[in-house]
Amino acid sequence: MKTFLLGPGCQKGGTTWLYQHLKASTQFAHGYRKEYHVFDVRDLPSESWTRERVIGLAEESLAALRQGEPAAADVLHRMSMVANPRFYFDYFAGLLAQRPEARATGDFTPDYALLPAERLRTIRRGFERRGVRAAAIFLMRDPVDRTWSQIRMRASRRPESFTMPVESVLREQHGDPTYALRSQYGDTVRALDEAFGDDVHYELYERLFTAEAVGRVCRFAGMEPHEADFDRVHNASGPRSGPPEDVACQVALHYAPVYRAVAERFPDLDLREWWPSARYVLD
Repeated sequence: MKTFLLGPGCQKGGTTWLYQHLKASTQFAHGYRKEYHVFDVRDLPSESWTRERVIGLAEESLAALRQGEPAAADVLHRMSMVANPRFYFDYFAGLLAQRPEARATGDFTPDYALLPAERLRTIRRGFERRGVRAAAIFLMRDPVDRTWSQIRMRASRRPESFTMPVESVLREQHGDPTYALRSQYGDTVRALDEAFGDDVHYELYERLFTAEAVGRVCRFAGMEPHEADFDRVHNASGPRSGPPEDVACQVALHYAPVYRAVAERFPDLDLREWWPSARYVLD
């Protein structure tokens, strides 16, 4: 059975690099996007800005058609999937059916980490009805480093919106939903476990960039492992320096329930070894 991979993050957790690695294989039937933003746009009030952006792009394409000008077919197709998810399931099942050598395809939209188990179950059932195995891959990164990286990415893309140094933003805004929602790994893991059972592969960002880790991902997807480019970086957010010690401690204590939830769910992982800021929380 061929596999559809749902990649619900985490944001700034290596999903782009992993998607590009899978895409490099002839056994991966990639589509026209890495992130389709279908179910977050449909379901999540917190992502209303994404919904407006998707709708706005579709409106621009329709306006172009009215003027007899070329329109962005991919934009209109994505809008059709938002309007009716049946087209979403048919699209990915079609990618697999059209390519005999393909073993897997996928949608790696980090905002799907915010979806409830009920929606994740409907995604799984939608593919099962089409004879496709649905599975999920969830990458987790030290919450302090993940939040720090997200803030630096936003600052590099929209510097005019930052009126204080990024260290101050981290100190004062790390609990803002913009950042905090995407680090609630315990909630995401519980939803994925409930919806996908054994068909979830969990990995840490900090140990992803090894032949062993990407080999595990490929085998989980039903693909043959292939050589990875570990020197290639996607969506870099500046030099890889950590936040000041006192700020890191403050943020780690705020996310203490996340560290503890992950440590409890994955007792074989020594998070103090892999996540630098776990030392502030875990004994």
